[in-house]
Amino acid sequence: MIELTARELLIHLYQSAVDAVDGRHLVQQWCLDHAFPFTHCIAIGKAAASMLQGALDSRRMLQNALLITTSENIPRTLRKDKHVKVQASSHPVPDQSSLDAGAALLSYVENIPAGSDVLVLISGGTSSLVEAPVNGCTLEQLQQVNLHLLASGMDIHAINAWRKRFSQIKGGGLLGRVQHLNITQLLLSDVKGNDPAVIGSGLLVQSDKNELIEDAALESLLSTIESNTSVTAEQNYPSVDTFIIGSNEMAAQVVVEEAQRHGLESYYHEEFLQGDAVEQGSMLGEYLISAEPGVHVWGGETTVQLPDRPGLGGRNQSLVLSLATAIEGMDGLSVLAAGTDGIDGNTPCAGAVVSGNTALQARQMGFDVTAELHKANAGTVLMAVNELFKPGPTNTNVMDLVIAYKQ
Repeated sequence: MIELTARELLIHLYQSAVDAVDGRHLVQQWCLDHAFPFTHCIAIGKAAASMLQGALDSRRMLQNALLITTSENIPRTLRKDKHVKVQASSHPVPDQSSLDAGAALLSYVENIPAGSDVLVLISGGTSSLVEAPVNGCTLEQLQQVNLHLLASGMDIHAINAWRKRFSQIKGGGLLGRVQHLNITQLLLSDVKGNDPAVIGSGLLVQSDKNELIEDAALESLLSTIESNTSVTAEQNYPSVDTFIIGSNEMAAQVVVEEAQRHGLESYYHEEFLQGDAVEQGSMLGEYLISAEPGVHVWGGETTVQLPDRPGLGGRNQSLVLSLATAIEGMDGLSVLAAGTDGIDGNTPCAGAVVSGNTALQARQMGFDVTAELHKANAGTVLMAVNELFKPGPTNTNVMDLVIAYKQ
């Protein structure tokens, strides 16, 4: 077996994990294993194009499909497919294209013949990509809500709970428009606990829209918007069959198995990584100093509370740079932190790979690492020391992985 450097090994383990939860592969496999004879398909999210391609690969009696994703995630083959309506939209903050996508979604489902079998494919990013605001909510207010939430440091459960209050289709709101259809939905989970009501803000899952973390700014804005969109028990909603086909746990387990295949001891730490990215990075670094040699993997999704003028980076870059300060001076320890969707924050990178030399090198170049972390500018530091990791499109989205290799 070819001997890999520590960085090459970590990247190989990451790639093995994201390949295992590739949307195209998972949807195709599900379709091969089940007899659901869908004639229409709706795919929404950052991994929607690959998931839709998996449905097309299954060669069912598909008449037409609707694809809603970011413009950079739309392959030429699907743009040219006359049976696929393509709707490019915005992420992570909704814009007019998100409202256009919401209108396209409602029009599409309302024009599907009654009794048709519909396959719905949902992945992370759906909440921003498709929206139909409650009556009285303007696009500017919707953007204000999302920008506030993204900078708040709230986890995705809290963020999506608030998003539902401003939406006609989230939190099961879409159910009222699909009563005439037979629906199965396949979900790539990007949330803790893999709750279908949280993934994509639960377009087809009834949920309580009143379970909110207190937020004075959002409560004030909501009080100015006249709406009556709560789901009532009297309505006769259709039954939707739901399957989680990919998750963070699946990806992490592949890291363990692949490390073992390379003859390495491997450890899956099942505690979910959440909370402040800088704090989590510091704690992981302290743990790794005395940890057993081998490969260690964690999964989850941390948060970053952004300053008024954030720099370059994302939660994974903040976490791993913070971790680098904790392990400074250690030989034989390297760590990768990356988003499985290939994107981290406001950069085209998934994260970074650091070692015991990273923080020292950054300081020698004139950086105050602690100050840069406070400015949410980890990406600038990691770029300077050439530690950023840019895998490109991954065709999936199951939150983040932190993989450490201790020799």
